[in-house]
Amino acid sequence: MAELSNLTNRILDEAKVSADEIVKSAELKVEKIMEKSKEQAKTSYDSIVEKGALEAENLKERLKSNAKLKARDNELNAKQEVIKRVFEEALEDVKNIDNEKLVSYIQKNASFSEGSLLVVQKDKLNLIKERFPQSRVSEERFVESGFVEISGGIEKNFTFGTQIDYIKDEIQGEIAKVLFG
Repeated sequence: MAELSNLTNRILDEAKVSADEIVKSAELKVEKIMEKSKEQAKTSYDSIVEKGALEAENLKERLKSNAKLKARDNELNAKQEVIKRVFEEALEDVKNIDNEKLVSYIQKNASFSEGSLLVVQKDKLNLIKERFPQSRVSEERFVESGFVEISGGIEKNFTFGTQIDYIKDEIQGEIAKVLFG
């Protein structure tokens, strides 16, 4: 029986040693897996941080670009508003030209063909009738500035607003150069 007890003890000791080796081997495997997981986690973390930094930089650049674009658009709108006011003020100035300049303008531009009808400003009606007695002048229709000549059913528009609109595209660039040089 002593031999059975010794055999049992020896088997238990060997089982303990074997179990300890299995546990040590498992612990080593666990350490290796944990180390590998830590490295993968760090690599993933670094990659995510790098990607986030790159996206943040791209977003920052897009925001800067959008801000510059918006500033340029605002500046352009402000310049267009100034140019618009220049044309409006120019129109107001020519609407208030003196009588002699208006008569000269009509004399230079009207054809005074037979049967033509002049449409003028209401407050200049008597002046135009007096200066151009050979012409027919409308007493029913009026313009804000300048004049319109109707001949053979065709209207030739010489109002100052129309004349300014006609040259506006041509001289806008020049006005911008003068104003914003």
